Amino acid sequence: EKMCELTINPPTQTFLEEETNLILATVRGDGSPQMSPVWYLWEDGKFVISTITRTAKWWNLKRDPRCSVCVDDPVSGKMVVAYGVAELDDGDVWDKTWDLVAKYREPKDVQEHMDRIFKDVKRVLVSVPPDNIVTRLL
Repeated sequence: EKMCELTINPPTQTFLEEETNLILATVRGDGSPQMSPVWYLWEDGKFVISTITRTAKWWNLKRDPRCSVCVDDPVSGKMVVAYGVAELDDGDVWDKTWDLVAKYREPKDVQEHMDRIFKDVKRVLVSVPPDNIVTRLL
């Protein structure tokens, strides 16, 4: 696992911790882009995404881990675009997924959501330590 080697300034750090919109772009088998809106955490210099193994994004990343992400606030126009190579974790991802879900759900609703998203599927984590970041945080 590699940490983000880029220096993330405080405004960018805060923006990535607080925003909720992330689009993940992966490479399809024919080389064309695949885009997926996902929930995410910005943690330890990485974008962390929870998904299931039957998604296009997971299979695309298994074949070619290069990807990009866009985090934006459509109201203010602030945005961060990052490029990197995904790290894939198909082990026990419950705890990290819990942290991620807790960003988006009220505390009383996290357990119910977790039970639902883990039911009858294999959940996995995608972590993206950025190699390059472009920001517009005016």
